[in-house]
Amino acid sequence: MLRWGFLLIITLSIWGSAKGQMDQVWKYYYPEFVNSSESNLYFRLENNNFLKNNEYFSEYTQGYTMLGYSIQPSFMYYAGSRLRVKAGVHILQFTGMNEFTEVLPTFSIHTKLAKNFDLIMGGLKGDVHHKLIEPIFNPENQFTRPIENGFQFIYNNDKLWFDGWVDWEQFIFLGDDKPEKFTAGISAEYQLLNSATGWNISVPAQFVATHLGGQISTYKEAMQSLANMATGLSFRKEIGTGFIQHIGTSTYLAWYQDLTEKSGLPFTNGHAIYPVGELGYKYGELMIGYWYANDFVAPKGSPIFQSVSDYQNDYYQQERHLATAKLSFTRTFMEQIKFSAMVETYFDIPASHLEYSYGLNLIFTPNFFLKKVNFH
Repeated sequence: MLRWGFLLIITLSIWGSAKGQMDQVWKYYYPEFVNSSESNLYFRLENNNFLKNNEYFSEYTQGYTMLGYSIQPSFMYYAGSRLRVKAGVHILQFTGMNEFTEVLPTFSIHTKLAKNFDLIMGGLKGDVHHKLIEPIFNPENQFTRPIENGFQFIYNNDKLWFDGWVDWEQFIFLGDDKPEKFTAGISAEYQLLNSATGWNISVPAQFVATHLGGQISTYKEAMQSLANMATGLSFRKEIGTGFIQHIGTSTYLAWYQDLTEKSGLPFTNGHAIYPVGELGYKYGELMIGYWYANDFVAPKGSPIFQSVSDYQNDYYQQERHLATAKLSFTRTFMEQIKFSAMVETYFDIPASHLEYSYGLNLIFTPNFFLKKVNFH
């Protein structure tokens, strides 16, 4: 089986930067910071209408359908040219439920510490904006947990893009019988080449760690800390503005480490290799990939890539050989109205078993200017 993996790596490297994940950043609704909006007060509406149907029948995860919408009305104010405050409420509704699935207050402060350096506290620029590969960070979080809360540093210039964050998922008080939970991550990409001819070569680096524990809690289970890392090399060639717009390939090496050795799994570390190829066309992207993993677990990753099952405690497969293919179609009607459709396939090579999913998204994110409010 390994020889097919290495053959595919060579083939993709000849083909043409793929990101190891379909580009979904365009449809996420975190508003970019606008320096020229000093003293402006806005009413903002963020609405994501979605369908995601997973036809999964393997031992690793079960199929399910998510149909619903999220809506986040908020007020957004630029207190000068370097700080923005945003406050509102996030409502999530899965179709078929008589009550709202989730209602959460939202608040964030976004400040420009320097020209290329941002700090966000409260609601983060999260999920698909972290640009993590699917095996270590599940893109379905944009539906099931679209609000990350904590703090985040973002740096971006011509050579380096960096995103470092802590998402504090569960707070505890002294004597609580529940555990403290948080996720910490780093995602970065360094440009080795970005030429006028359209060639781009970059080195991605990704790290995600999850923690479960807390010294002041009476939670009975042992503290647990798990980490995933990934790095590799990406090539991308911009073709132009015709039907085929770019081609690219990336090869990722990924690792798993049980930092406390308290996960209860029959292994404490593992590794994987993930070459992918990408073709960007006028209306979306086509991506193919090959996933080889040995004793690999990622708590935040898509369950279909793991070496263990997310619903059977005793199921374990040391090696995974998975071929993937994904096709997206996107359409922007206006800057604030965006539509996408996607088909994803996963073929378990040893089992000769095909699984697939498909989805639709309609995004509506208007800003309404209310008035100028001078900040003193």
